[in-house]
Amino acid sequence: MYNNAVFVNKEELKNLKKIDDWLKKNPIEIEESVLLQVRELITRIEEKGHYYEGEADVLNLIADAYNDWKRENR
Repeated sequence: MYNNAVFVNKEELKNLKKIDDWLKKNPIEIEESVLLQVRELITRIEEKGHYYEGEADVLNLIADAYNDWKRENR
């Protein structure tokens, strides 16, 4: 399996910041250690400007949870 880097643009970085802020203020119902690992992943992506294909599933799951929360809290 290839683990190529996927570079993020300014809009994606802005969305990651929104999700990180949301996780900080509205932690989803998962173990705190997992929540911290996700937030650390977001921080690494913000610092490096890319993520690896293997991390995309985690990002997609968190983005889905964020979008569901947004829909429910309009």
